[in-house]
Amino acid sequence: MNEATPAGALGLDLAGERVDLLPERALWWPRERTLVVADVHLGKAASFRALGLPVPSGTTRENLQRLSTLVQSLRADRLLVLGDLLHAAAAQQPQVMAPLQRWREAHVALDCLLVRGNHDGHAGDPPAALRFTVVDEPYRLGPFAACHHPQRVAGSLVLAGHLHPAVLLRGRVHERQRLPCFVCNEGLLILPAFGAFTGSTTRHPGGHCYAIGAGRVWALPASPREASLG
Repeated sequence: MNEATPAGALGLDLAGERVDLLPERALWWPRERTLVVADVHLGKAASFRALGLPVPSGTTRENLQRLSTLVQSLRADRLLVLGDLLHAAAAQQPQVMAPLQRWREAHVALDCLLVRGNHDGHAGDPPAALRFTVVDEPYRLGPFAACHHPQRVAGSLVLAGHLHPAVLLRGRVHERQRLPCFVCNEGLLILPAFGAFTGSTTRHPGGHCYAIGAGRVWALPASPREASLG
């Protein structure tokens, strides 16, 4: 069944599969009805506040609401998280876990799969009640290898996160704008961080960059880490 590309998304052919790069900083694999995200970092703000740092609250609810909107609008059957679902062990506290449990109960039929990332190693696996299947990288899924850390896997195209990639746009009169981006390199696609409180970096392997801004994804014609606004 052919599906229309979601609003603002950019369709690509990867490893013989049609995928859509979404402006919501996620990837949609329509044939498998699979939504792919990386670096959600639930509980990061709560972890910072536990250290006495005055950071905003409500980011866990915001991230979960964004996930719900995507799952519902795309009618996803599977959620694949490419590592760092939780930020740290301090995230496993009621103010984080209770909204996450309610979110899971609202999507009881959704198959949830987590590839362990470096933060998951510190935070621990999600509680069994959340019904996440938790695996180590690389995890092969069709022609793809689901990973957290960018790497090469023979015979598979790697979907990875970890780096929180961004591109720096420069204007003619010294305007500078950093935008999250997807990075496509040979045998590798790096997703931007899904979490709203994660930061980003322009230090990444480069390749074909697809920037996210103004509600859409577009291919950059210039250099992989910097581009001109014209």
